[in-house]
Amino acid sequence: MIKADQFNYFSTYLIAQEAVSRGIEVNQVFKTGALSKKSFIDLKYNNHTESIIGQRLSTTDCIGYFIAKNKELAKFYFRKAGISVAKGETLYASDVAVVTKLCNKVKYPVVLKPVSGTHGTGVYLDVDSDKKVKKLLKNFKGKVIVEKQYGGEEYRLLATNEKFLAAIHRVPANVVGDGIHMIKELIEIKNKDPRRGSGHKKSLVKIRVDRLVKDYLKQTKRKLSTIPKKDEMVYLRTNSNISTGGDSYDVTNMIHPDVKKLAVKVIKAIPGLSLGGIDYLTSDVTKAPNNRNYIVIEVNDSPMISMHHIPYQGKERNVAGAMIDMIFPETKKKK
Repeated sequence: MIKADQFNYFSTYLIAQEAVSRGIEVNQVFKTGALSKKSFIDLKYNNHTESIIGQRLSTTDCIGYFIAKNKELAKFYFRKAGISVAKGETLYASDVAVVTKLCNKVKYPVVLKPVSGTHGTGVYLDVDSDKKVKKLLKNFKGKVIVEKQYGGEEYRLLATNEKFLAAIHRVPANVVGDGIHMIKELIEIKNKDPRRGSGHKKSLVKIRVDRLVKDYLKQTKRKLSTIPKKDEMVYLRTNSNISTGGDSYDVTNMIHPDVKKLAVKVIKAIPGLSLGGIDYLTSDVTKAPNNRNYIVIEVNDSPMISMHHIPYQGKERNVAGAMIDMIFPETKKKK
């Protein structure tokens, strides 16, 4: 019997659990030693074998993996397919004058981010001056992506190159005041939710108080010792990543049908990509997308699926089932 604590990622466990329920044999490639608990598994059903690393299916080839990992390349393919992306360019971080010139051209605020990376690491939002740009560029080696920052709300769309699967509204890490507890205490209370864990070992991630949280609170004229009013929502970060303590709200049934079609188009736009989690920014997810009301930020080729299985709020979606359907169609459950 497989257990969640055998895996680095709870999402991989969910896929393995679905496989086992269908009679598919699951074997971890690294059971012992320094690489134990890595989420690299082999799946076997009769004479059919597939491999999964994290949430990355063997149906995604090396080209799809490479393009999805490289935000600069991915944007090229999105533009080629007629998909809206943020205005901006990829420049050398050492060319400070060139970078600041572009920032002024696209107009502040801008986003600075690395060419590759996940979980929002190294991404700087709300950069609103040449002074901040010059300071932040010191954190980049080689290239930096400079983009116009768009308003709106962020969603994670999950799709294959043939089918839309689910949608989550991602909300930045936050607490809601009760008029009694300090922000620090409210974080501790929220982190007691059994669905929250460290890293990616559960469906939600514990809120970590770090320099970014303290700086953001300072910008909003608050401190960890501030006592918010009853029902007052206090955001703790600018980014909405689940990996930094954000909340997930299932909106699969709310989004416009054309958004679902667009999600499939995004996956198809990248050669060799079979499945991905799309970061989608829009002013209204219930409206049909046009070239003025949305942008695709990026696509993750190994998307966290636990947010769909056990969302903070909303209906649970068995997307692991859809993934197994894709790689082992012979085990697909008859309706």
